[in-house]
Amino acid sequence: MKGCATAPVGRLERLVDQTLERYRLLAEGEAVLVGVSGGPDSVALAHLLADRAPGLGLRLGIAHLHHGLRPEADADEAFVCRMAFDRGLPFFCRRADVRSRQRLHRLSLEEAARRVRYDFLEEVSARHGFAKIALGHHADDQAETLLLNLLRGSGRLGLAGIPPVRDGKLIRPLIMARRADIEAYIEARGIKTVADATNAEESFRRNRIRHRLIPTLERDYHPQVGSLLGRTGLILRDEEEWLESLTLPLFEEALAEADDGWVALDAAALNRMHVAAARRVLRRAIRQVKGNLRRLEFDHIERVAALTQHHGDAGPLYLPDRLRVWRRGAWIEIAAGEGRPPSRRTPPPADYAYTIFGCGALHIRETGEWLEVAVMSADALASPLSASPQLAFLDLESVRFPLTVRNFRPGDRFAPRGAAGTQKLKKYFSDHKIDRIERRRCPILLSEGRILWVAGHRLDGSGAVTASTRRVLRVERRLAKP
Repeated sequence: MKGCATAPVGRLERLVDQTLERYRLLAEGEAVLVGVSGGPDSVALAHLLADRAPGLGLRLGIAHLHHGLRPEADADEAFVCRMAFDRGLPFFCRRADVRSRQRLHRLSLEEAARRVRYDFLEEVSARHGFAKIALGHHADDQAETLLLNLLRGSGRLGLAGIPPVRDGKLIRPLIMARRADIEAYIEARGIKTVADATNAEESFRRNRIRHRLIPTLERDYHPQVGSLLGRTGLILRDEEEWLESLTLPLFEEALAEADDGWVALDAAALNRMHVAAARRVLRRAIRQVKGNLRRLEFDHIERVAALTQHHGDAGPLYLPDRLRVWRRGAWIEIAAGEGRPPSRRTPPPADYAYTIFGCGALHIRETGEWLEVAVMSADALASPLSASPQLAFLDLESVRFPLTVRNFRPGDRFAPRGAAGTQKLKKYFSDHKIDRIERRRCPILLSEGRILWVAGHRLDGSGAVTASTRRVLRVERRLAKP
């Protein structure tokens, strides 16, 4: 390696290897794009991965974004280009107008630069076939982020900080290392870097946390507070991922409809949840619309949650980054942008339940549909398998009146005819791509609490007509009065 003295494996190398293994950040033979600004963190990362590339069969590339924000930007670009050349790695660079992005989207300068940088890295990785993007965030960044979000009043998600891997693509191999570990590595190997003077400007809150708050905590309260905060962030991040996996089924239960830049949630479903679960579902919905949760605070989520208790239409609420939220009918609608709100979809019907005491026609007022019930002889039945999914034939001996007709409830299970065992109705709907409006409309026929027929979709095996059946219950689902 040109310009670098050989040195024994040190603490930073061990931490990086542990992080790569623990979070499975890299697979053998992968192509990795390394974002390099020229500062110590990203330069150290580039050298560390370059040293490991032969053993792992990695294909590396170096990417640098010229922000045009500092007089030294030209020199930084030339430095990173030279470093890539010395390591024999392909170099990708772009010059960006961050201030125009800032004005266009009404962002802080820091946020605009961050978005431009990530867009650039994503574009290069897609165009040149890089499976992973490696970034130089480390444990001190984790500690600063945790404190920054704590002072903003963030909840558990904000305190979880920076993930070691995001979306299976963005990886941070230095996330368990301290800034001091990186500096020791750089110094021991004589690696050159560039300095960013803005990192010392205390007009930025993060810099004040870095240069004032953390040193005070380390001096007066605990000498390893940075390490402790970094570790806390990783623990909370692991727990956050687990909690998010528990949130997904709740989100699917509440999701009424979705489109590009628009999500509608069932307000009644949100109200049935524990308040902590409802907040998580709302955050997940906002992230689906917005792409992230940046600038969203606890008060924003609480204001949206309050709409679930509102009677009648309300809104819109205006949230950061041009996000708007309404209560319209039974739905909480979240939309991005400033154009006209999306046209009103047909809301899902409310919960309904009816009792059938005998033959005749039942009108389901909530959906406008009808169920017609009749008894017939088995001899008059050509085939128990109807050609129409809206028609069901049941062995009358397996049926006990009165019957119940209602729509879906959480926890519903049935034994689909022809399948082994029982299945959650929710899973059946999901597996068969039944949209959420139909899930709420669909009449379910029950006898003594047992599902006999998911109207229009599937019979339960317990009521099937057999060769010994003498009398048949015929049930038909109709959109018009029979």
